[in-house]
Amino acid sequence: MIPPKEFIKKIRPFSFLSEDELNILISGLEVKLFQKNKTIFKKGKARKYVYIVFSGLVGLFDDKIAVDYISKGEIFGIISVRDFPYILDATALEDTVCYLIYSENFKEVFNKNIRFSSFFSTFIKRRFHSFKKIASEKKFFEEATFVLDIEKIIYKKPIVAGPGMTVENAAVEMINNSISSIVVVDNQMRPIGIFTDKDLRKVVIQGDKLHPISKYMSSPVKTINTNTTIFDAFSKMIDAGIDHLVLTKEEKVFGVVTGKDIRIQLEPSSSIITLFRKIIKAKSAEELQTIFNNIKTSVAKIVLSGSNFFDLTRMLSTVNDAIIVNSIEIVGKKLPIDDFVWINMGSLGRKEQVLATDQDNALIYIKKPLLKFADEVNKTLARIGIPECPGDYMASNEKWNKDLSSWKNYFKNWFNNPTANNARYLSIFLDMRPVFGNENIYKELIESLRANVTDQAIKALAHDAVHIEPPIGIFGIRGLHKGVNLKTYGIYPIVNGVRVLAIDNDIFEITNTNERLEMLNDVGVISDEMCHDVLESYGFLQDLRLKQQSSAVLNQSKENNLISLKEIRKVDLLILKEALKIVSSFQKLLMKKYNVKRALSYFHTYR
Repeated sequence: MIPPKEFIKKIRPFSFLSEDELNILISGLEVKLFQKNKTIFKKGKARKYVYIVFSGLVGLFDDKIAVDYISKGEIFGIISVRDFPYILDATALEDTVCYLIYSENFKEVFNKNIRFSSFFSTFIKRRFHSFKKIASEKKFFEEATFVLDIEKIIYKKPIVAGPGMTVENAAVEMINNSISSIVVVDNQMRPIGIFTDKDLRKVVIQGDKLHPISKYMSSPVKTINTNTTIFDAFSKMIDAGIDHLVLTKEEKVFGVVTGKDIRIQLEPSSSIITLFRKIIKAKSAEELQTIFNNIKTSVAKIVLSGSNFFDLTRMLSTVNDAIIVNSIEIVGKKLPIDDFVWINMGSLGRKEQVLATDQDNALIYIKKPLLKFADEVNKTLARIGIPECPGDYMASNEKWNKDLSSWKNYFKNWFNNPTANNARYLSIFLDMRPVFGNENIYKELIESLRANVTDQAIKALAHDAVHIEPPIGIFGIRGLHKGVNLKTYGIYPIVNGVRVLAIDNDIFEITNTNERLEMLNDVGVISDEMCHDVLESYGFLQDLRLKQQSSAVLNQSKENNLISLKEIRKVDLLILKEALKIVSSFQKLLMKKYNVKRALSYFHTYR
């Protein structure tokens, strides 16, 4: 068995702890086997431990109703840190090994390390006091392997050198440290190149071992931030055709990851990576269709195993973009890519697509219309499994396949005449993102938008964000027995509200809701608390929606955005109520800021 300290420190947020803090945490630590069906603790009992599952599966129950399932690397019993008794029953659902950390030790570290404690001061405990006694036991470690931060697989410090190190000395370092690369840095530890075993082989064949490594290193070096997901890192390797990536934190070298490192993590656990490789290599729509169906099934399983929306959609965005790009290349093999740019809008434009996402795309060209090409691409994507947009917001529609001048005129008209239709167009096309072709065309269009924004248009967009009231009443969520549309009453108001704040503050290039919110917080438009609450609410609503759609995919039933009482867990119902309250509070902020009022209540909206 791996030593407890080594196991624990690789789990976020324990990875935030210093050696001294880890030693405090594991002082007196117990390792205990709970046989299948054995009670670990009972509701209402005095708290003593915080538990980490090393192997097996634990069920958390409220009056015999399953609230959550805890598996390897996950924590439960965290309520003990706040001096409450356990508020759920915990039972081993199979033979389970747990690490038992004394609550007092956990609390000492909790109070010492701000980054560690802030991880646990989450949405559930900070905001939702009305259900704290249930929600505090919700599991915190819900990341599937694909969406883990890349830093979690870095286990040793990188070997670095200045550009003047000789090839001979570099070879000695590589042999002594059993590594395949040395990161070349400047005097501030910023990476300027990388010298790999491949470069070393070149020197052996045709170089001089006394030359400096700067002569043979790869430069500029490909870098990624430590919070990049494993999947994103892998896709970047494929795109660049390389086998080494340098991780940076605050622009300084943090580590090196290789293709082998990533494959070791990913290959045993799922076929997603294999499928992603096949997307890149696919030569026909039929191949892509088979791959896409398999990916949807794999992603659905990842969702139901516990993965959060923000990280997962980064992976889905990479996959969808690859499918779209490959489809365009299959259809337009001989088309000059400098003559046009293919644009995604809607959730695809925001990089927030889920399993049931329609096509939303457009095309901007320079020389001549490309309608036939666009029509073939849209039909190809539909055959693959990405449905055509029912509203016909697609590049195959002549209205959305125009030259740059026409697009500039479109936006000028929409901003200056913000009718209901024009406001809808703005809501759709202000989320546009280039996917393929000449990005300079897109950039020129964005620059032209800045001069066209009007107060009337901003007010119209604000009204669009607040006109539907979330179904919250004094007795809970209205209409839940029939089904509440998560998209209509929760997701759209946040997306639309964040968009109008972004455009009003000259934030055009950022389209992702999460990133827009963080930028708005950075520039002082919204408070830290509002930013945190809206982000957490949005993430929860999207998580709930993803789970519903994933269940539908695996059950081969129709995917939708409805959630009903019979489908929702008790803890999620309580969180949903509070999330919708935050949506309402966010709408009130917009109503006050832009002097707009609601037009529709829950009972008058379309379903």
